Amino acid sequence: MKRSLWLIFPVALLFSSNAAAQHGRSAKKYLRHGLTRFSKGDVDGAIADYNRALEVDPKSAEAYLDRGRARQKKHDLDGAIADYEGALILDPALAANNHDIARAHVNRGELRLSQLDLDGALADFDRSIKIDPRDANAYLKRGRALLIQGNASAAIADFDQSIALDSRNPLAYVERALAHQTQGRDDEAERDFEQGFRLNTDFRLMIDLHLMDLRSQIREMRQRQAELQKKIG
Repeated sequence: MKRSLWLIFPVALLFSSNAAAQHGRSAKKYLRHGLTRFSKGDVDGAIADYNRALEVDPKSAEAYLDRGRARQKKHDLDGAIADYEGALILDPALAANNHDIARAHVNRGELRLSQLDLDGALADFDRSIKIDPRDANAYLKRGRALLIQGNASAAIADFDQSIALDSRNPLAYVERALAHQTQGRDDEAERDFEQGFRLNTDFRLMIDLHLMDLRSQIREMRQRQAELQKKIG
């Protein structure tokens, strides 16, 4: 009996390894089909193939990553980020300077910021910077959120970092100027306004409209904060 068991175990292991290999090949096949469809603009078809790949191999970080890109293409930011984070759990090395994942967090952060969901926006910008610490845009957006929140000092630090990474973005200068203004630093504010307008002389109206919208958001947040303090008091 013992001898027969020794014969059964190797055969069972062989079948198990063959089944795993077949599953892996099948998942890769669906991934290839998905990438082909995605490259041709068939995003829904690509997502369907990535779904099949994950049914076959639920631990495929590549499938989660590719489906995340497809969902991001459809502007499903929550779905995309859920897939990206799933991929990172399975393969943390994917996070290293991954622009797709970082950009998804920035995009969702911008959406949350437009709704004045500052906690949600800051969480997304923090995550983006952790994934890609050299993204000037993420620092700019986080600085904007901090400015709206009322934390001008932290906002200026983020604007400084954004400018250090990309000194050609006029918005970083004019938003830092606004932060300086809130702290009574009129000279620094004037210099930053001048530099921002100098970098964007052809679209001065766009900067003026942007600042008008930003000031409106700041006022709205101050009103909300004041109302909250009254309720607490």
